Amino acid sequence: MSVRLPSVRHPHSFYDVFGVVAAAVAIMALVLAVRYGSIVRLETAVFMTVVFLWAGWATERILGESKERATRHQQRNRPWK
Repeated sequence: MSVRLPSVRHPHSFYDVFGVVAAAVAIMALVLAVRYGSIVRLETAVFMTVVFLWAGWATERILGESKERATRHQQRNRPWK
């Protein structure tokens, strides 16, 4: 069984999205545990905003690809052909 790392540029599944978001939350928790200041909190807020915007984009891309695959599969398997 092969395991691949989550893809940031071309997410294929919701596990990619979950993996990236979970890693970002863990990194931010570690940063906030070590350093805590107003600038660090601002950077954390900006970084997490970017991560959640990426998660929305990735989810939209995955659903779009899934819809295209379903349409192609449906056109290939027409019962009257």
